[in-house]
Amino acid sequence: MRLTVDLSALHAAVRKMGAENLRLDFSLEKNSDVLDQIDIALSGEGIEVELKDVNIKSGLLSYRGRQVLLYIQDHGKRIHSVFEDPEKGNRYHIANCRKLVEMRERGRFERYVATNVLTGSFLISGMDYYTGKEFKGEAALKVCKYCLGHLNYQGYRQGSRSLIFSQFSIDDFFAAYSSFFPYMPRRKAGDKDGAYTDDWPIISGQYKADQGFKCELCGVDLSSEKKLLHTHHKNGVKTDNQRSNFQALCVDCHRKQPAHERMFVRHEDMQLITRLRREQNHDRRRLNWDDIFELADTGVHGVLHLCRAKNMSVPVVGHAIKAPGGSVVAQLELAWPLKKIGVAIADKDLDVARQQGWQAWSMIDALEQF
Repeated sequence: MRLTVDLSALHAAVRKMGAENLRLDFSLEKNSDVLDQIDIALSGEGIEVELKDVNIKSGLLSYRGRQVLLYIQDHGKRIHSVFEDPEKGNRYHIANCRKLVEMRERGRFERYVATNVLTGSFLISGMDYYTGKEFKGEAALKVCKYCLGHLNYQGYRQGSRSLIFSQFSIDDFFAAYSSFFPYMPRRKAGDKDGAYTDDWPIISGQYKADQGFKCELCGVDLSSEKKLLHTHHKNGVKTDNQRSNFQALCVDCHRKQPAHERMFVRHEDMQLITRLRREQNHDRRRLNWDDIFELADTGVHGVLHLCRAKNMSVPVVGHAIKAPGGSVVAQLELAWPLKKIGVAIADKDLDVARQQGWQAWSMIDALEQF
């Protein structure tokens, strides 16, 4: 039986309120985050791998397009002491640090466990000293300090190393480098997590429309890319829908708010926001380092910390490289145009920039060059 639904009265009410007619798009996004077996395994007990199977091209650790961390599960007879004091356990690795390089060079290919579990709790095993039987349990292992230095994470080389180490959060780390990976762990920025009220889509949409679809922090106009604008609850309570508690934020500004871990932003979305910011910028004031940190992709913050410590000039964020006809053919995350030096995340941007005569480096190469 065919049903016919007359929504003319509803549409008339919408027009009477002066609301904007919206075209809903139910198509799947490119690279949508459909969990397959590898995602399930990585977010569960992990996958046993050898170092040679882990991609290290970006300086980070990647397994089949997913960002991962590595740890050795077997703790032998130390296992009970590790439960009592995680400092005594094996460190987990987040980057291709000198320890992993040394292990490769020495031909030591211990079986590592690759995982993207964000809780900070790891399944470890060992031999029970008293019974002689294998014992398993979860422990809060610590991050490798060599890895923090390799990435200059949060300015580790220049800052308070003990503080950065003690306050390290896997959530924050994965979110900071989400632009480097085609697959998002857990969820990406903007995914509903069930804590909102049922009428949240309507409330949020109306608030963003009232702000002209502009980010209230960086000012970028996203009226042409509405999906990249969120409504942020300033006090963190997602059921508090007082308008005074709202703030329209682009996904980049939103993920940089306190307590917004697990908010991942795709590289192409970050580049689009950066490009729109530059195209729409009417503020010609000289940007300082704090401004640059606010505008740049968090994945290159380690480079920024190093550049500032070395008293380098402030870079341009999101520099577009154009073809003779004027079309944009590449985009650099950071650039010093007069010197034709730049830093990019995507390989295609690096290749094009080099063809155009730039000294273009990846994030990890820039940390070595600078």
